[in-house]
Amino acid sequence: MDSTVGGMLLFSFIWLALAAALIWVVAFLVKRDAAIRTSNPHVMILAQQALGPRERVIVLNVLNRILVVGHTPSQITLITELDPEDVANLKPQATSVDFANNLRQFVKRKLG
Repeated sequence: MDSTVGGMLLFSFIWLALAAALIWVVAFLVKRDAAIRTSNPHVMILAQQALGPRERVIVLNVLNRILVVGHTPSQITLITELDPEDVANLKPQATSVDFANNLRQFVKRKLG
Protein backbone atom coordinates (compact mmCIF):
# COMPACT_ATOMS: atom_id res chain seq x y z
CA MET A 1 0.00 0.00 0.00
CA ASP A 2 1.05 3.54 -0.65
CA SER A 3 1.59 5.28 2.69
CA THR A 4 1.50 8.93 1.81
CA VAL A 5 1.03 11.74 4.28
CA GLY A 6 -2.38 12.53 2.81
CA GLY A 7 -3.50 8.93 3.20
CA MET A 8 -2.34 8.82 6.81
CA LEU A 9 -4.10 12.10 7.58
CA LEU A 10 -7.32 10.83 6.01
CA PHE A 11 -7.06 7.59 7.97
CA SER A 12 -6.46 9.53 11.22
CA PHE A 13 -9.38 11.88 10.51
CA ILE A 14 -11.75 8.96 9.88
CA TRP A 15 -10.78 7.28 13.17
CA LEU A 16 -11.11 10.59 15.03
CA ALA A 17 -14.59 11.12 13.56
CA LEU A 18 -15.61 7.59 14.53
CA ALA A 19 -14.36 8.10 18.10
CA ALA A 20 -16.25 11.41 18.38
CA ALA A 21 -19.43 9.77 17.07
CA LEU A 22 -19.06 6.94 19.57
CA ILE A 23 -18.62 9.42 22.44
CA TRP A 24 -21.70 11.33 21.29
CA VAL A 25 -23.81 8.14 21.12
CA VAL A 26 -22.73 7.01 24.59
CA ALA A 27 -23.46 10.47 26.06
CA PHE A 28 -26.89 10.47 24.41
CA LEU A 29 -27.75 7.04 25.81
CA VAL A 30 -26.55 7.94 29.32
CA LYS A 31 -28.53 11.19 29.30
CA ARG A 32 -31.66 9.42 28.05
CA ASP A 33 -31.29 6.71 30.71
CA ALA A 34 -30.87 9.31 33.47
CA ALA A 35 -33.98 11.17 32.28
CA ILE A 36 -36.00 7.95 32.34
CA ARG A 37 -34.85 7.09 35.86
CA THR A 38 -35.57 10.54 37.32
CA SER A 39 -39.02 11.00 35.80
CA ASN A 40 -41.05 9.19 38.50
CA PRO A 41 -43.47 11.74 39.99
CA HIS A 42 -44.45 9.40 42.84
CA VAL A 43 -41.00 9.41 44.48
CA MET A 44 -39.49 12.80 45.40
CA ILE A 45 -36.46 13.62 47.51
CA LEU A 46 -37.53 16.36 49.92
CA ALA A 47 -34.20 16.70 51.77
CA GLN A 48 -30.94 14.86 52.26
CA GLN A 49 -27.95 15.25 54.54
CA ALA A 50 -24.58 13.56 54.21
CA LEU A 51 -23.37 11.95 57.44
CA GLY A 52 -20.10 10.66 56.06
CA PRO A 53 -18.36 10.08 52.75
CA ARG A 54 -20.89 7.47 51.65
CA GLU A 55 -23.66 7.64 54.25
CA ARG A 56 -26.67 9.94 54.24
CA VAL A 57 -30.15 10.50 55.64
CA ILE A 58 -32.86 11.15 53.06
CA VAL A 59 -36.41 12.46 53.51
CA LEU A 60 -38.64 11.05 50.77
CA ASN A 61 -42.20 11.60 49.64
CA VAL A 62 -43.38 8.24 48.32
CA LEU A 63 -47.02 8.22 47.23
CA ASN A 64 -47.80 11.00 49.74
CA ARG A 65 -46.10 9.15 52.62
CA ILE A 66 -43.13 10.93 54.18
CA LEU A 67 -40.30 8.49 54.89
CA VAL A 68 -36.93 9.13 56.52
CA VAL A 69 -34.36 6.57 55.38
CA GLY A 70 -30.70 5.95 56.03
CA HIS A 71 -28.61 5.15 52.97
CA THR A 72 -25.23 3.42 52.95
CA PRO A 73 -23.40 1.63 50.13
CA SER A 74 -24.70 -1.72 51.37
CA GLN A 75 -28.27 -1.00 52.50
CA ILE A 76 -31.20 1.37 52.84
CA THR A 77 -32.95 1.43 56.22
CA LEU A 78 -36.28 2.99 57.15
CA ILE A 79 -35.67 5.25 60.16
CA THR A 80 -39.18 6.65 60.66
CA GLU A 81 -42.31 7.86 58.94
CA LEU A 82 -43.35 11.47 59.43
CA ASP A 83 -46.71 13.22 59.24
CA PRO A 84 -47.13 15.41 56.15
CA GLU A 85 -47.63 18.44 58.44
CA ASP A 86 -44.11 17.98 59.82
CA VAL A 87 -42.56 18.65 56.43
CA ALA A 88 -45.16 20.99 54.92
CA ASN A 89 -42.57 23.75 54.32
CA LEU A 90 -40.03 21.49 52.55
CA LYS A 91 -39.86 21.71 48.77
CA PRO A 92 -38.66 18.79 46.62
CA GLN A 93 -34.92 18.93 46.10
CA ALA A 94 -33.65 18.99 42.55
CA THR A 95 -31.50 15.95 41.88
CA SER A 96 -28.37 16.92 40.01
CA VAL A 97 -27.95 14.39 37.27
CA ASP A 98 -26.71 16.67 34.53
CA PHE A 99 -22.90 16.63 34.69
CA ALA A 100 -22.56 19.46 32.16
CA ASN A 101 -24.62 21.87 34.27
CA ASN A 102 -22.76 20.90 37.44
CA LEU A 103 -19.42 21.45 35.72
CA ARG A 104 -20.57 24.80 34.29
CA GLN A 105 -21.69 26.01 37.75
CA PHE A 106 -18.43 24.85 39.32
CA VAL A 107 -16.35 26.70 36.74
CA LYS A 108 -18.47 29.86 37.18
CA ARG A 109 -17.88 29.78 40.94
CA LYS A 110 -14.15 29.29 40.52
CA LEU A 111 -13.71 31.95 37.84
CA GLY A 112 -16.21 34.54 39.00
